[in-house]
Amino acid sequence: MKTKRLAIIGASTGQLPLCKKAKELGIETFCFAWADGAICKDIVDHFIPISIFEKDEIVSLCQEFQIDGVVTNASEKTALVASYVSEKLGKIGVPYETFLKIQNKEFVRNVTNKLHLISPIEMRTGKLSELLKTFPRPFVMKPIKGAAKRGVCLIKNDGDYSSFYAGMENEIFMAEQLAPGKEYSVESISYHRNHTVVQITEKIGTGAPHFVELEHHQPAMLSEELKLKIRKAVSSILEAIDFTDGASHTEIKIDSSDNIYLIEVNPRGGGDYISNNLVALSTDCDYLKQMILVALDEFTPIEVHNTGYSGVYFLCKHTERLLPYFKGDKMPWMVERLLQSEELTDSTSNYDRNGYVIYQSDKKVCL
Repeated sequence: MKTKRLAIIGASTGQLPLCKKAKELGIETFCFAWADGAICKDIVDHFIPISIFEKDEIVSLCQEFQIDGVVTNASEKTALVASYVSEKLGKIGVPYETFLKIQNKEFVRNVTNKLHLISPIEMRTGKLSELLKTFPRPFVMKPIKGAAKRGVCLIKNDGDYSSFYAGMENEIFMAEQLAPGKEYSVESISYHRNHTVVQITEKIGTGAPHFVELEHHQPAMLSEELKLKIRKAVSSILEAIDFTDGASHTEIKIDSSDNIYLIEVNPRGGGDYISNNLVALSTDCDYLKQMILVALDEFTPIEVHNTGYSGVYFLCKHTERLLPYFKGDKMPWMVERLLQSEELTDSTSNYDRNGYVIYQSDKKVCL
């Protein structure tokens, strides 16, 4: 029987667990990425040093190598390339035009505001300068495209936002009514438009003005009735935006009356160690394996059960209290920790962090 051949787009930290999982499964791996910083190049069977934006050249090489599937994780840039390449090869993936539409927050908001399980959010798009003048306050300003909370800001008054939005005055943004409630994310796997929720993540953040994420915990502490409602709501969201295959990371808010508000849909596995680490630590679902099986058109329906608790705490100025946990012996519940700097950053996006601690336990770890 011929060994399956898998193309992996990207070779940075986010792809390392995926590369290791493919090797563990006995799959021949072909990794496409720029050589600088390619930490996966010694893990895979074949490393091809190429810019991931050379999409058509990657397609040609995949045809030459007789690739059976294309996969990536935790990065919207690499996921977009994987979508393009898989479609050109006739392999399983989200159609490229669909992916581009999902990246457009205005499109997603328009189609999901009509869903009966989703509470609508008023929004308007336009030039940043015009929205700052006319949209009713308070509201959330966000780029039409983007991730990791970059460019997101709560606008509460008539203050000067020129420093935060320097040079963006004429760019197109989206202004949205501020949704109430606590934030969660929903981790899913889809195959031929059949959607399975594998985990619901509780998120703790800075709140306004930039909504930077500080902690993630699985499973979210919610009633079974509300979990069922979330599963149905997320399936309807993915159906409405025509998401077909692969992992997705849907961010929502839930208010005190259990109303669900969609924040955004990410057509990839969740970053911040959610898809690469936390799901496997809190459930019996090998999430990375399922992503690979979807790409190879070998996925079979799965049932997912919680098996424990997992989470990640991020270190920055907001979480200075965590510094002692980065020193001395590791606690029994610590899976991994990394201290990058003791000069702590005042974070304005999810890229501004100084370290992390990942845990697994028989209960939620509160630090």
